[in-house]
Amino acid sequence: MKILVIGGMHGNERLGLEMVKLFREKPIRNVNTVIANQPAVEADCRYLGEDLNRSFPGNAKSKSFEQKRASELLAMAKDYDVVLDFHNTYCPDNNCGFVGESAQRTLYDVSWLLGLNRIIVADYECINKYAPNCLSVEVSLGSSLNTPQVWYERIKTLATLKSFEVEPAIELYRFVYRMTLEDRDKLNIGEKRLKAFEPISKKLASKLGINEPAYPIFVADSFTPYNYGGLVCKLE
Repeated sequence: MKILVIGGMHGNERLGLEMVKLFREKPIRNVNTVIANQPAVEADCRYLGEDLNRSFPGNAKSKSFEQKRASELLAMAKDYDVVLDFHNTYCPDNNCGFVGESAQRTLYDVSWLLGLNRIIVADYECINKYAPNCLSVEVSLGSSLNTPQVWYERIKTLATLKSFEVEPAIELYRFVYRMTLEDRDKLNIGEKRLKAFEPISKKLASKLGINEPAYPIFVADSFTPYNYGGLVCKLE
Protein backbone atom coordinates (compact mmCIF):
# COMPACT_ATOMS: atom_id res chain seq x y z
CA MET A 1 0.00 0.00 0.00
CA LYS A 2 1.43 3.37 -1.04
CA ILE A 3 0.90 6.05 1.60
CA LEU A 4 1.40 9.82 1.70
CA VAL A 5 1.77 11.45 5.14
CA ILE A 6 0.88 15.16 5.25
CA GLY A 7 2.11 17.41 8.04
CA GLY A 8 1.70 21.13 8.50
CA MET A 9 -1.67 21.65 6.84
CA HIS A 10 -1.95 24.02 9.78
CA GLY A 11 1.48 25.35 10.60
CA ASN A 12 1.21 25.34 14.40
CA GLU A 13 -0.05 21.76 14.82
CA ARG A 14 3.05 19.79 15.72
CA LEU A 15 2.19 16.09 15.41
CA GLY A 16 2.15 16.05 11.61
CA LEU A 17 5.44 17.95 11.47
CA GLU A 18 7.04 15.47 13.85
CA MET A 19 5.66 12.60 11.76
CA VAL A 20 7.26 13.99 8.61
CA LYS A 21 10.58 14.47 10.42
CA LEU A 22 10.55 10.92 11.77
CA PHE A 23 9.76 9.32 8.42
CA ARG A 24 12.51 11.33 6.75
CA GLU A 25 14.99 10.21 9.40
CA LYS A 26 13.83 6.59 9.19
CA PRO A 27 12.36 6.08 5.70
CA ILE A 28 9.93 3.24 5.05
CA ARG A 29 9.22 1.75 1.67
CA ASN A 30 5.90 2.91 0.17
CA VAL A 31 5.60 5.85 2.61
CA ASN A 32 6.30 9.40 1.42
CA THR A 33 5.83 12.69 3.23
CA VAL A 34 5.09 16.33 2.48
CA ILE A 35 4.88 19.57 4.47
CA ALA A 36 1.68 21.19 3.25
CA ASN A 37 2.18 24.80 4.34
CA GLN A 38 5.87 25.59 4.84
CA PRO A 39 5.40 29.38 5.25
CA ALA A 40 2.90 28.83 8.09
CA VAL A 41 5.20 26.27 9.69
CA GLU A 42 8.10 28.73 9.63
CA ALA A 43 5.87 31.41 11.16
CA ASP A 44 4.48 28.90 13.71
CA CYS A 45 0.90 29.90 12.97
CA ARG A 46 -2.20 28.20 11.64
CA TYR A 47 -2.01 30.02 8.30
CA LEU A 48 -0.81 33.28 6.79
CA GLY A 49 -3.08 34.40 3.94
CA GLU A 50 -5.99 31.99 4.31
CA ASP A 51 -6.65 28.60 5.89
CA LEU A 52 -5.08 26.05 3.52
CA ASN A 53 -7.58 23.39 4.55
CA ARG A 54 -10.43 25.68 3.48
CA SER A 55 -8.82 26.46 0.12
CA PHE A 56 -9.58 23.21 -1.71
CA PRO A 57 -9.92 22.33 -4.54
CA GLY A 58 -7.63 25.28 -5.15
CA ASN A 59 -6.50 26.85 -8.38
CA ALA A 60 -3.19 26.03 -10.05
CA LYS A 61 -3.13 29.43 -11.78
CA SER A 62 -3.96 31.52 -8.74
CA LYS A 63 -1.50 34.03 -7.28
CA SER A 64 -2.67 32.97 -3.81
CA PHE A 65 -0.19 30.58 -2.20
CA GLU A 66 -2.97 28.62 -0.49
CA GLN A 67 -5.09 28.24 -3.63
CA LYS A 68 -2.10 27.09 -5.67
CA ARG A 69 -0.83 24.79 -2.93
CA ALA A 70 -4.23 23.16 -2.49
CA SER A 71 -4.27 22.32 -6.18
CA GLU A 72 -0.74 20.87 -5.92
CA LEU A 73 -1.65 18.70 -2.93
CA LEU A 74 -4.71 17.26 -4.68
CA ALA A 75 -2.62 16.39 -7.73
CA MET A 76 -0.04 14.74 -5.47
CA ALA A 77 -2.70 12.75 -3.58
CA LYS A 78 -3.81 10.96 -6.76
CA ASP A 79 -0.54 8.99 -6.82
CA TYR A 80 -1.27 7.22 -3.53
CA ASP A 81 -3.57 4.53 -2.19
CA VAL A 82 -4.06 6.37 1.10
CA VAL A 83 -3.29 9.92 2.21
CA LEU A 84 -2.98 10.57 5.96
CA ASP A 85 -3.30 14.24 6.93
CA PHE A 86 -2.30 14.84 10.58
CA HIS A 87 -3.83 17.49 12.84
CA ASN A 88 -3.93 18.43 16.53
CA THR A 89 -6.63 19.80 18.79
CA TYR A 90 -6.52 21.15 22.33
CA CYS A 91 -9.95 19.63 22.96
CA PRO A 92 -9.59 16.47 25.11
CA ASP A 93 -11.02 13.09 24.10
CA ASN A 94 -11.33 14.28 20.51
CA ASN A 95 -9.29 11.64 18.66
CA CYS A 96 -11.07 10.89 15.40
CA GLY A 97 -10.74 10.70 11.64
CA PHE A 98 -12.30 12.95 8.98
CA VAL A 99 -13.33 11.79 5.50
CA GLY A 100 -15.31 13.32 2.67
CA GLU A 101 -18.75 12.39 1.39
CA SER A 102 -17.21 10.43 -1.50
CA ALA A 103 -14.54 8.71 0.60
CA GLN A 104 -13.30 5.32 -0.51
CA ARG A 105 -14.60 2.59 1.77
CA THR A 106 -11.00 1.54 2.30
CA LEU A 107 -10.53 4.58 4.52
CA TYR A 108 -12.93 3.19 7.10
CA ASP A 109 -10.84 0.03 7.32
CA VAL A 110 -7.63 2.08 7.45
CA SER A 111 -8.99 4.27 10.25
CA TRP A 112 -9.91 1.25 12.32
CA LEU A 113 -6.57 -0.45 11.65
CA LEU A 114 -4.80 2.71 12.81
CA GLY A 115 -6.79 2.72 16.05
CA LEU A 116 -9.35 5.43 15.26
CA ASN A 117 -12.90 4.16 15.75
CA ARG A 118 -14.66 7.50 15.27
CA ILE A 119 -15.05 8.93 11.77
CA ILE A 120 -16.68 12.22 10.86
CA VAL A 121 -17.97 12.88 7.35
CA ALA A 122 -17.32 16.47 6.33
CA ASP A 123 -18.75 18.18 3.25
CA TYR A 124 -17.15 21.63 3.65
CA GLU A 125 -14.19 22.82 1.57
CA CYS A 126 -11.44 20.68 3.06
CA ILE A 127 -9.02 18.24 1.45
CA ASN A 128 -11.27 15.30 2.34
CA LYS A 129 -14.10 16.59 0.17
CA TYR A 130 -11.91 16.47 -2.94
CA ALA A 131 -9.47 13.62 -2.20
CA PRO A 132 -11.53 10.45 -1.68
CA ASN A 133 -8.41 8.59 -0.51
CA CYS A 134 -7.59 11.10 2.26
CA LEU A 135 -8.14 10.41 5.96
CA SER A 136 -7.48 13.41 8.19
CA VAL A 137 -6.32 12.32 11.64
CA GLU A 138 -7.27 14.55 14.58
CA VAL A 139 -5.36 13.90 17.81
CA SER A 140 -5.87 15.65 21.15
CA LEU A 141 -2.70 17.18 22.56
CA GLY A 142 -3.17 15.40 25.89
CA SER A 143 -3.79 11.99 24.33
CA SER A 144 -1.36 9.08 24.46
CA LEU A 145 -1.72 9.03 20.66
CA ASN A 146 -0.02 12.42 20.42
CA THR A 147 3.28 10.62 19.89
CA PRO A 148 4.90 10.30 16.46
CA GLN A 149 6.48 6.94 17.24
CA VAL A 150 3.04 5.37 17.81
CA TRP A 151 1.85 6.46 14.37
CA TYR A 152 5.17 5.57 12.75
CA GLU A 153 4.81 1.95 13.84
CA ARG A 154 1.17 1.72 12.83
CA ILE A 155 1.78 3.25 9.42
CA LYS A 156 4.81 1.02 8.96
CA THR A 157 2.55 -2.01 9.44
CA LEU A 158 -0.15 -0.56 7.19
CA ALA A 159 2.33 0.06 4.38
CA THR A 160 3.20 -3.65 4.22
CA LEU A 161 -0.39 -4.70 3.58
CA LYS A 162 -1.39 -5.45 0.01
CA SER A 163 -4.98 -6.13 0.99
CA PHE A 164 -6.99 -6.69 4.15
CA GLU A 165 -10.37 -8.00 5.16
CA VAL A 166 -11.71 -6.48 8.35
CA GLU A 167 -15.06 -5.58 9.85
CA PRO A 168 -14.33 -2.19 11.39
CA ALA A 169 -16.30 -1.23 14.48
CA ILE A 170 -16.69 2.42 13.57
CA GLU A 171 -18.78 5.17 15.15
CA LEU A 172 -19.82 7.24 12.15
CA TYR A 173 -20.84 10.90 12.39
CA ARG A 174 -21.63 13.79 10.06
CA PHE A 175 -20.47 17.36 10.66
CA VAL A 176 -23.65 19.47 10.83
CA TYR A 177 -22.97 22.79 12.52
CA ARG A 178 -20.15 25.19 13.37
CA MET A 179 -20.77 26.92 16.71
CA THR A 180 -19.78 30.57 16.52
CA LEU A 181 -18.57 32.90 19.23
CA GLU A 182 -21.92 34.65 18.87
CA ASP A 183 -23.70 31.35 19.62
CA ARG A 184 -21.51 30.93 22.69
CA ASP A 185 -22.33 34.37 24.05
CA LYS A 186 -26.01 34.48 23.10
CA LEU A 187 -26.81 31.04 24.54
CA ASN A 188 -24.26 30.96 27.36
CA ILE A 189 -22.79 27.80 25.88
CA GLY A 190 -19.49 28.35 27.68
CA GLU A 191 -21.22 27.65 30.99
CA LYS A 192 -22.62 24.30 29.87
CA ARG A 193 -19.27 22.46 30.02
CA LEU A 194 -19.70 20.64 26.75
CA LYS A 195 -17.50 17.59 26.26
CA ALA A 196 -16.43 15.96 23.02
CA PHE A 197 -18.80 13.28 21.74
CA GLU A 198 -21.18 13.64 24.71
CA PRO A 199 -24.67 14.71 23.53
CA ILE A 200 -25.84 18.24 24.12
CA SER A 201 -29.30 18.85 25.58
CA LYS A 202 -32.34 18.79 23.32
CA LYS A 203 -33.08 22.35 24.41
CA LEU A 204 -29.69 23.63 23.25
CA ALA A 205 -29.89 21.60 20.04
CA SER A 206 -33.27 23.17 19.31
CA LYS A 207 -31.95 26.69 19.90
CA LEU A 208 -29.15 25.99 17.45
CA GLY A 209 -31.59 24.63 14.87
CA ILE A 210 -30.42 21.01 15.16
CA ASN A 211 -33.26 18.47 15.15
CA GLU A 212 -31.22 15.34 15.83
CA PRO A 213 -29.13 14.35 18.86
CA ALA A 214 -25.93 16.35 18.46
CA TYR A 215 -22.43 15.83 19.80
CA PRO A 216 -19.81 18.58 20.21
CA ILE A 217 -16.24 18.49 18.92
CA PHE A 218 -13.35 21.00 19.13
CA VAL A 219 -15.00 22.79 22.06
CA ALA A 220 -13.13 26.04 22.84
CA ASP A 221 -10.13 24.79 20.87
CA SER A 222 -7.25 27.26 21.11
CA PHE A 223 -6.19 26.39 17.57
CA THR A 224 -9.43 27.94 16.29
CA PRO A 225 -10.27 30.84 18.65
CA TYR A 226 -12.49 32.40 15.97
CA ASN A 227 -15.01 29.53 16.40
CA TYR A 228 -16.39 27.98 19.57
CA GLY A 229 -16.67 24.42 18.29
CA GLY A 230 -18.57 22.09 16.01
CA LEU A 231 -21.52 19.73 16.21
CA VAL A 232 -21.86 16.29 14.66
CA CYS A 233 -24.77 13.88 14.39
CA LYS A 234 -24.55 10.10 14.34
CA LEU A 235 -25.04 8.18 11.12
CA GLU A 236 -26.42 4.66 11.06
